[in-house]
Amino acid sequence: MKSFALLVLLATLATAGVATANSASSNDGALSVKNGDGRVVMIGRGVLIGRFDTGQVIIKDLNPNDGSKPIVTGADTTQPLTEGRTRYSGANVRFRIIGGAFSATVAGVDIDLSMVGRGMVTLKGGTDTSDGTYAMNGGSPQSLPSFALTCPLNAATVCAGG
Repeated sequence: MKSFALLVLLATLATAGVATANSASSNDGALSVKNGDGRVVMIGRGVLIGRFDTGQVIIKDLNPNDGSKPIVTGADTTQPLTEGRTRYSGANVRFRIIGGAFSATVAGVDIDLSMVGRGMVTLKGGTDTSDGTYAMNGGSPQSLPSFALTCPLNAATVCAGG
């Protein structure tokens, strides 16, 4: 009887955990940037993983108590800025933020990144159509726009730079 009660309790907890995880992420959107030359600004909540060949990323943890701290490797220079922001620059820099609210601005060459969550995204390439691509929510890859294109990031976003 005790084994059965324990089994029911564990099954209930597992089901509740899955339901909570699903409801928390039901409106999350996805952004992917490949071989980007330009600038990508993300303000939101979720997960961000990326890298670039040369450039910089400025990261601000908007709520230090709601997720893990940003992890950045390969930066030649780390520079604390005002308002709790930090600039990491150099070659072959990799970064990740897992959970929580953040703002991140990546400017560089050969940017590859993925974000899953909710927030706002601004994309800007150069004037060349070979400045890389972006895709939102599994849509078709689009060339990075030559102008600053700002879109909400959520499950319903369709954002095209034309």
